[in-house]
Amino acid sequence: MNNEAILSGFARGMWLHYHAGAAQELLSLGAASVDDRLRGGIVRNGLHELTGAAPDDNFAVSAFALMLALRLPENGQRIFWIMDDSRQLSGRLYPQGIAELGGDPGKMLLIRAANLRDALRATADCIKSKAAGAVILEAQGNARAIDLTATRRLALTAAEAGVLALLVRGGDAPSASAATTRWQIGSAPSQPLPADAPGLPAFDIRLLRHRSGIAPFEARVVWDHASRSFRNAPLPGRLSAPVTGRKAGQAAHKIA
Repeated sequence: MNNEAILSGFARGMWLHYHAGAAQELLSLGAASVDDRLRGGIVRNGLHELTGAAPDDNFAVSAFALMLALRLPENGQRIFWIMDDSRQLSGRLYPQGIAELGGDPGKMLLIRAANLRDALRATADCIKSKAAGAVILEAQGNARAIDLTATRRLALTAAEAGVLALLVRGGDAPSASAATTRWQIGSAPSQPLPADAPGLPAFDIRLLRHRSGIAPFEARVVWDHASRSFRNAPLPGRLSAPVTGRKAGQAAHKIA
């Protein structure tokens, strides 16, 4: 048996062990109805994939990924955000916006890679570093390099390092993936605050797949920046921010 076959068998053994119910710490979202459906939350040391419900939901997907990372306890570790600079379509991270969501821009590191393969390598390196609490990889367009093999490697690396890894796919039909969960995220109506101020950020979230067998479900949640937690959504009022390309409240879901 050659070395490549040995390594392949070893990686497969690690993968099966990882998904066979080894002790895994969960990260709750904070919204009781969602956490109940997830049996406590998402695997903290795992890879989770997020896509948009519609082409104009790229910003919602990116924001939701950041909010998940902000759910981690503050222990001095940082959030790494890696993007393929050659495919960037949905704007840049905005420090003031991060702060308004409850994050500290000073604890985030942005890495702009020249191409997708460099972004994948940077993601793996960041996950392995001792400084990372969460690593977010943003991939735009037809990201064929992020296939089953690539996501399996990222999932194994995250499991070994104890790091939350999030894959944000924008403008790309999801392909085969080894992510522990796959989600579809869309912007949703929110209830206005007193004095007709814009409401809390609201999302329609849809669990498309869970490798532990949890059935797909849909929910609406809002983000409370003060507590850095998701909450069950109140009755919808109006959009917290304008959403172009579809009417307010339109479902616009599609199965990946």
